[in-house]
Amino acid sequence: MQARHVLSPACLCLLVAMPAHAASVPQGFSSGLAGPLLTYVHLLGLLGLGLWLDMQGRGTPGGGTVAALLAGLGFALLTRAGVVVPYAALALEASLLVLGGLLVAGVTLPRLAGLAGAAIVGALHGISLSQWGGPVTRHLLFWPGMLTGCLLLVTAGVGLSATLYPLGAGKASRILGVVIGLVGLLMLLNVL
Repeated sequence: MQARHVLSPACLCLLVAMPAHAASVPQGFSSGLAGPLLTYVHLLGLLGLGLWLDMQGRGTPGGGTVAALLAGLGFALLTRAGVVVPYAALALEASLLVLGGLLVAGVTLPRLAGLAGAAIVGALHGISLSQWGGPVTRHLLFWPGMLTGCLLLVTAGVGLSATLYPLGAGKASRILGVVIGLVGLLMLLNVL
């Protein structure tokens, strides 16, 4: 009976301390993983890339994902080393508009052009994500977490397209393309 009275105040102290702990930025892998998932330009861009890669078919979803991740990682390292790519932020926003247009129009490109497009989009995301700063990015597992978050989003787009295919993936991809393109346009106009 006595133990219950001792534990109750201790539990109340934990509950009071929880909101402050929950609001703090997590260190390491989880913080890197959350980065692309919580930033709508990366969330919609990488999800749209996955949708478009699945639309390409012919082995492009896997190869395009690898091309996007490798290009993103390469350009992220270059950016962290001090190489500046002019207008990369505007190009990233414009890539949402282009991906949205490709999804709406249902455009399929030859395999090499699709892989090159995926690499360009991946490079733009890598440049943007590599510009994050602060103590969280110094943690060893932050960058593998961010790469995993990007991989998760691209493969989620591929999986979403494959899941929606029996239900009319063309219509669903077009609707998502409109949303992605509209967000890109609003970002280019500095509304978002």
